Amino acid sequence: MSIEFLNPKAFWATVAVPLVLVAIVWGLRRRETILNEFGRVDLLKQFSRFSLNRKIFLRGLPTILCFTLMIVAVARPILLGNFKKIMKGTLDVVAILDVSKSMAAEDSGPEISRVDLAKDALLGCMSELAGNRLGIVTFAGASFPQAELTEDFQALRFVLKNWIGVDSAPSQGSSIGKALQEAADLFENNDKRKLILLFSDGGHVRPEKLEGILTDVSAKDITVVSVAIGTIEGARIPVYENGRFKEWFKIDGKEVTTQLNEEILREISQATGGKYIPLGAEREIQDVLKDPGVVGQKALSGGKEIFQIPLALSIVFLFGGMYLERRSA
Repeated sequence: MSIEFLNPKAFWATVAVPLVLVAIVWGLRRRETILNEFGRVDLLKQFSRFSLNRKIFLRGLPTILCFTLMIVAVARPILLGNFKKIMKGTLDVVAILDVSKSMAAEDSGPEISRVDLAKDALLGCMSELAGNRLGIVTFAGASFPQAELTEDFQALRFVLKNWIGVDSAPSQGSSIGKALQEAADLFENNDKRKLILLFSDGGHVRPEKLEGILTDVSAKDITVVSVAIGTIEGARIPVYENGRFKEWFKIDGKEVTTQLNEEILREISQATGGKYIPLGAEREIQDVLKDPGVVGQKALSGGKEIFQIPLALSIVFLFGGMYLERRSA
């Protein structure tokens, strides 16, 4: 096992250690000067509860150690292991949900649409992502950011259950390329691992300029996991009215059968170093979220945050220094 730090920038505060030491030395010398004004210091040393015999270095050491250990605690040390657990604060994820008309198809059974499967799978994965940030983008003919990156999963659950459904994004079509660009723009320039979960049936038309879009996404170090929803055999698209089945969706008087387009989804994942998953159960996505090749070893270290240890030691040195300072000489 080894130790890494989730907030290594905190160590810049160590530049203040010499200043703290200077302040301690100045304070101790100032106190000695004031004591000299009261009379003979040798007599004060015999009867004072404060120890005046120790060297300045030894008297300031507990304070220096306390300050240094507090910096280590703020740096958030983690003990790395191999426990296959997503660490808090290491991952930013944007879920892209296809809400085009084809996602209303019910490959898995009556009244179980593709978009419902996608929503249920994403809801099931939120527990794995706890402590990290998640955003949501929906798309059909155009893309729309439903939620910025946030740790408020309760709000995201509300958005998924009440705001997202077929046709909840502007216009008709299946513009995966625009959705990928929209999702990439939600990420911030930080050290966190960036991951896109793309829930789609792939559409039926290849997006324009897809290669260039994937190049831009990959250049931003964003990994895309394509979660395929639908079947190769395809399914018809039901149309409901007031909660009851009315007819099958038609174009020019002909019933439409929508099929899974694996080729596009595989291409997107391969170009960004991600994976292609045919959705069978939410467990499959959770397994991918524990794949170090996808989310990175740092996010999956399973390591436990041990900031409590340096924080506790800093408190020990703080009160220890106060005790030693007040003990009889």
